Amino acid sequence: MSQDSELLHDEPDQWPHGTLSFSKPAEEQSHTSEHIRRFSSESWKKMNPTEKPISPTDSGEVFLPPTWDTQFEVVPSRIVEEAGQKDYVAYTVSVKKVGSMCDPHPAVIERRYSDFLNLYLSLRKEFPALMSSTSFPRKVLIGNFSPEVIYHRQKGFARFLEHAQGNEKLNQSASLAAFLQNAEQREAQALMIKKQYDLAVPLLENAFRLLNKLYTDRHPFVIIALCRLVACCAATSFETHAGGRAEKFAKLALRRFEGICDVDLLKFYIPLLQLCVHLWWSLGKDKQPLTNRLEDLKLRGIQIDGLPTLLEAMLECK
Repeated sequence: MSQDSELLHDEPDQWPHGTLSFSKPAEEQSHTSEHIRRFSSESWKKMNPTEKPISPTDSGEVFLPPTWDTQFEVVPSRIVEEAGQKDYVAYTVSVKKVGSMCDPHPAVIERRYSDFLNLYLSLRKEFPALMSSTSFPRKVLIGNFSPEVIYHRQKGFARFLEHAQGNEKLNQSASLAAFLQNAEQREAQALMIKKQYDLAVPLLENAFRLLNKLYTDRHPFVIIALCRLVACCAATSFETHAGGRAEKFAKLALRRFEGICDVDLLKFYIPLLQLCVHLWWSLGKDKQPLTNRLEDLKLRGIQIDGLPTLLEAMLECK
């Protein structure tokens, strides 16, 4: 069992079974974060009545088997009414690993028909041959809220996403990555600019866990999402002195940067090291190995002074 698996699938978790908790009053929460919060373990249990729960080990940790399939499940979550806009059905997309036990951290996002359609049209334009046999639920003039139309769409959306995720070229497309994370990343970015880090952290963790199920450990989408999460967790811990979660994901990020040669990703490595030095010091941990690593990089002629912090770098990263 890898150390990454220990970090990503440990239990009990602060937000177990896909439920993310918030300390702010409901009126201060956005539609997206509120939806993620409402996607509770109880609702997940209703959607997966036959799956066996995972049993913790004596140490309180839970580990997933190394080979699991990824599954998309789409369900209608609510009808959205917005002033001056047409009502629409919002669909919850859950992404989980499936096997003999439940995935303890299914990730969820909420999307509407037009979001799925834009992704479908984008992939069909970029990869016409790969999308030639893929069907997509058609628009209807009336009956958008009928049970039959909603059911047909949710099944069609799930098949479409599984096709996109299962094909190597489609899976690596920027369009799919944008569909999976952009709405939540924009919202988290806005919260981080306002220094509302505690509200941004659940969104960023959900986004990281989702991408981590679909891509390799060191894929750029995953590494950047992890760096965002680390920066935000650390900003929260420096304000609240609760650094355990920040340390956990920071250690994971440091390990995943080992062996990375992508220049676009390495520009985040030194800010990550510098953040970890500060974080380790605040937690009373031994920061000497990290400072030694920074000194070694400096002796090799790599600039380590005057760089943006990891938080600043992530706020600039699109």
